[in-house]
Order: sequence, then C-alpha cells, then structure tokens
Amino acid sequence: MWIDKLKFMPRMNQKLFPLILVFVAAVSGQPKLHVQLGGGYYQPTLTALNTALGDSSFFSNNVLLNFTATYQVYYNTRIGFGNWNSFHSIEDSFNRRFIYRALIVETFFFQRNSIEFNFLLAPMWNSCKISMDIENENEDWSNLLSSFGDSASYSFKSNTAMSTSWFGFTSSIGIRYYLKSSLGLDLRIGFTNNFYDKTKWKYGGETITGPALKLDAMPLFRFGVVFAK
Repeated sequence: MWIDKLKFMPRMNQKLFPLILVFVAAVSGQPKLHVQLGGGYYQPTLTALNTALGDSSFFSNNVLLNFTATYQVYYNTRIGFGNWNSFHSIEDSFNRRFIYRALIVETFFFQRNSIEFNFLLAPMWNSCKISMDIENENEDWSNLLSSFGDSASYSFKSNTAMSTSWFGFTSSIGIRYYLKSSLGLDLRIGFTNNFYDKTKWKYGGETITGPALKLDAMPLFRFGVVFAK
C-alpha cells in the first residue's frame, strides 16, 4: 500500500506544480504599492462650531481631502496609512482643521482583470485644531530695534490655538477600476465612528471645554485616483 502512495506523489506534484507557478506569477505580477489621492463627503454635525466661527460652507462642512498609501503584504491583503483633512479658514480670523488618521487593513479580490472589490477596516487617531494669528505692536521690541537704528514701526505676530484628539474607527466597501496596471479609479462607501469628548480640549496647556460636535456613526463616501507600482 505504501508503494501505491509513493507512486501517487509524483502525479500529485505534477498537478500542483503548475498551479503554484500560476499563483506565484499572479502575486509577483501585481503592483505592491498603491497611493491614492482624492476626496470624500461626510456629514458631521458642527452647529456649535459653525455658529461660533461663522462663514461656513459646504466645502468646510462636508468635504474631505484624502491621501492614502497601502502596500500589498499578501495576495489579497494590503496594509497602510490614510489621512483625511477638513478645513475651515476665515480671513483675518480663526482657522479650523480636522485631521482623520487611519491604520488601514484592506482585503480585495478581482471580479475581472480590471475590476477589484475591496473591504477596509481601520482604527483611527483624529484631531481638531482651532487657531488664530494675532498681530499687534510690542513697545519693548520696538525700543530694541530702534536702538539698532531701525526707525520704522513694526508689528509682531503670534499664533494661539486650542486643540483636541480622540480615537475612532472606520470601515468601507468599495470598487476599483484599473485603467491600466499602474492607474485606477476608486469609489467607496462606509461609516466612520468617533469617540469625541468636548471636555478634553487643550488651550495653553490647560484643559478647557470645547464645542459640542456630533461625529459618531457618520456615513462616508470617498473617491480617488490610485497610482500603483
């Protein structure tokens, strides 16, 4: 009986070897590094913040600018880093910036050679910063510069800011269409959840209370251009 098993092994190896070659060729032929630039749409509730800052817009409320970089570590898995930004800038007044950062684990499979379906899950470390540039005159600095022979009037600038940070997570499903092996278009839909606490803002090293924001269970739509190498 063991002789029959020995006879079977070469036949089994002959069948498996071509499959292994095809698998290795497919994996080695796929681009490993994927860099994505794009945007997104989400729906946070920023009423308290917008009331205080004023002059809000669709772009400052609902638009995200996106940069993502992932690397393929397995035949159907990529890991990487994502960064999404939201800006609100008022001339001669306050600037507000949300930054959403994610450590990405992404799985994918190909329906066809050029069409990829993917699923993303990522823990997040997010932050918000509200800052203002202050310009005023300082008599001590003016006197010092005057002693060096500078007779002009100078103004002095400083920056003050309040900031906070919190944990979150995001998940999404998406489809990616490759125009060619190194260039693709990516579309995703998902949710982002944030554990924001308005009592954990910082200003000048002191803990303060910030605006009441609703950032949990937010739907998220993202699109982008993918460069693969």
